[in-house]
Amino acid sequence: MRVKTEARRMAYIQAAGKLFLLQGFSAVSMEAIAAQTGGSKVTLYNYFSSKEALFEAFVIEAGREAVNRLLEVPLLAGDIRSVLTELGMAYLRLITTPTVIALDRLIIGEAGRQPELAAIFYKNGPKRTISVLVSVIENLIKTAQIHPGKPGIIAMHFKGLCEADILDRFLWGLDIPGDDELEKGVQAAVDVFIKGYGTKA
Repeated sequence: MRVKTEARRMAYIQAAGKLFLLQGFSAVSMEAIAAQTGGSKVTLYNYFSSKEALFEAFVIEAGREAVNRLLEVPLLAGDIRSVLTELGMAYLRLITTPTVIALDRLIIGEAGRQPELAAIFYKNGPKRTISVLVSVIENLIKTAQIHPGKPGIIAMHFKGLCEADILDRFLWGLDIPGDDELEKGVQAAVDVFIKGYGTKA
């Protein structure tokens, strides 16, 4: 048996991701993914037991760098405005990453036929992201910078404020906001959030 290598594993993930986004999950076969890399289906199965496992690996890799930046936010010290601004920008940069946007579109199209894909995507993408938002909100409650409440609900309110008028424009391929517009959107979201939840508003 051939020795597994990280380079070969990543080649399979990248090839699969390219095909998934171009053709849709259902239309792509393991044979096609193997052929894309110049390898064999037997070798591919030595790395990934199923197409679903390969899709999960692609979802994780697609947002890895942006997720890592988001994970750093709960470790930051600072006042509520600076922490929420960092959180909002890290969140928007994650969800507007081109590959993540393409994945969102793919899942929207496939969810009705392949509900297990939506579950894989949610577990490895949105669920992880939301957990970071919740942890920041919990810290703000603990330090009495926002009023007590249900962290999950409060986090979703902040998430919605940050996304307002931005995420849909990316998903629908309309005029794509630049970094300056993302920053303005986050500042507006932080202003509204602090007015509603801040203990010193």
